[in-house]
Amino acid sequence: MHSWISVLCLVTVLLITATTLFSSFGAAQNTVSLYYFYGADCPHCLAFTPELESLEAKYQDIRVHKLEISYNETNAELLNAFIRAYNPPAVDIPAAFIGTAALIGHGLTRERLEAEILRCRQITCPDPISFIESTEEEPQMSVMPILIGTALVEGINPCSISVLIVLLASLLAVRTKRRVLIVGLAFIIAVFGTHLLLGSGLMQFYLFGGVAPVMRAIVIAVVIPAGIINILDFWRGKSTLAIPIALKPFLGKLARLASIPGAVLLGIVATLAGLPCTGPLYLLMLDLFAGSPAQTGSYLLLYNLIYVLPLVIILLVIYLGTAPEEAEAWRKGARRYMKLIVGVVMLGVGGAMLLGVI
Repeated sequence: MHSWISVLCLVTVLLITATTLFSSFGAAQNTVSLYYFYGADCPHCLAFTPELESLEAKYQDIRVHKLEISYNETNAELLNAFIRAYNPPAVDIPAAFIGTAALIGHGLTRERLEAEILRCRQITCPDPISFIESTEEEPQMSVMPILIGTALVEGINPCSISVLIVLLASLLAVRTKRRVLIVGLAFIIAVFGTHLLLGSGLMQFYLFGGVAPVMRAIVIAVVIPAGIINILDFWRGKSTLAIPIALKPFLGKLARLASIPGAVLLGIVATLAGLPCTGPLYLLMLDLFAGSPAQTGSYLLLYNLIYVLPLVIILLVIYLGTAPEEAEAWRKGARRYMKLIVGVVMLGVGGAMLLGVI
């Protein structure tokens, strides 16, 4: 009897020991996965990275995936996928994804991140990578229609169209049609290049300057009033948001030069001077593009190709025989309705941003 009791005690001790070891092994295997995205040129990222490394040294059971996105397109694609899956209220870097939490920009602090680490050490948090599989292709379907429609609306703005018509009218008075086509294309290429470079510069500031939430607030604050002004201009027959009057004589002189260098300079100046016309629409699209960091380059290129499409059509129409005076008469007749369309688009998209729909 005594021997059986001894055996039973021994088995009990072994079971308790095995259970304890198994539990310890399981806890050790409960590794916390953390994905950290940063930019090599981002000041906020450079300031926070040492904090992350300190936490990594403090908690040996966290696995940190550090992913630089400024110069690595694959990592930028992965960040894009995380943004789509987690749908945070803002897009910014640095960004950390742990469990079900997305800590973005200035919302990423040592205190908040450590709290999430401790939470995930106590419970079994899912690996963030598991969230991205089912949402891989969704944003492209929503961004593209807005991109195409907005680019066309911005492209039909009266400012650039009027400058092109004046340029072509000056050319037709003294040059051959072939020369008209070449100089007209030089103007359009300059408009395209200037608009593209401007957007690229703003996008770099947007993505890597640590100010995405501030930028979105600025965009909404600019776009909604601009939309209201354009709609009011439709009813009043005015052009409040237009090329500054002081620049119009200078643009006219450039147009009358009727040369390729003059057309290039005219395209650059006209694009910058015409920003009050429809520039807020461009800001809207930059905000949307910022939600897909890996696609910003292709989105910007496509947007600007569509943006200059109305100018290409007008150039071809005049080249094929339509008098510039007829084109100008059409522009003046349609100007009010262009204002209305631009205003409605600004209000619609700006309102959707304000409500958090996009």
